[in-house]
Formats: sequence, C-alpha cells, structure tokens
Amino acid sequence: MLLTTAFVFHVLSGALWTGATLYVVYATLPRATDGTLGRAAFVDAAHRLLMVTRWTGVVLPVTGAYMIWRLYTPIELLAMTGRGWAVLAMLSLWGAMNGLVELGVLRMRREVDPDLGWGRYMAEGFPVDALAGVGGVPGSARLASVARPYLLASAGLAVLLLVDAALLAGGIPG
Repeated sequence: MLLTTAFVFHVLSGALWTGATLYVVYATLPRATDGTLGRAAFVDAAHRLLMVTRWTGVVLPVTGAYMIWRLYTPIELLAMTGRGWAVLAMLSLWGAMNGLVELGVLRMRREVDPDLGWGRYMAEGFPVDALAGVGGVPGSARLASVARPYLLASAGLAVLLLVDAALLAGGIPG
C-alpha cells in the first residue's frame, strides 16, 4: 500500500510540475514577451511555477527514493537494467529542470533587485509585491527575455521527462 501511495504522489507531483512548466512557457511567456501580458501577471505566473517547483522538489525525491529502495534492491539494478538507466535519466532531467526554473526566476528577480542575495531569493522567490516600491522596474517583455532561455530549456526537459515516464510506465523491459 505504501508503494502505491508513493507512486500516486510521485505521478501527481510530476504531472503538476511538468504541466505548470509547459503552461508558463506556452501561455504566459509569449504574451509577456510581446507585452500583451502585464508585468505583475507574468511575475505571478513565474513565482507560482517556482513554488510548484520547490514543492515537488520535496515530494519527488522522497517518493522516488522510496520507490528506488523498494524496486531496485540491490542497488546495482539501477546501473544494470534499462529501467534503472531510465530512472537515472529521470533523476538527471529532474535536477536540470529544477535548476533551470530556479535560475530563470532568479535572473528575473535580479532585474528588479540587482543586489538580491541567494538566501533572500530562496526565502521569498519572486512574489508580485517585490515589484512595489522599486523605481525603474522593467516591463514584462524585458523580464520574459531574461527568463526565456531558462524556461524554454526547462520545457524541453519537461517533455523528455514525460517521455521517460511513459517508457517507465510500460515500454522498457525489466
């Protein structure tokens, strides 16, 4: 029962995270880039994506580690099977995607507050109220251009993660 629960939370968290990433890249990034989406709305979308990334950054490793412990014992199964390699690929894709979202939003936030330290950023993210009281705040097009390469790369990794998950769900022999 615990393994099934881990699978459910793992899949739901992965679906939420990849879906949020793809939505921000597909629906908000182009509109922010051309200026038809306001700065506050784009910042809110990026901050919410960051919060989803961080929340799933707890759930996915915990459930994934449990599933590895239950399904890949002895641990050599990770390095000696196709399914194990797919799990390792998923772990690598997840780490890279997580880092890209963090860096993209951090770069946006530093456009508003160039002296922002890593600790304060990690505590706050990029809430809309970070825009208040700051003179010369760049518009949504500038913020989108700064985050664009990171968000596009994270969307590409999200697609690869979904393909990897589909293969693990039924396409790779033990």
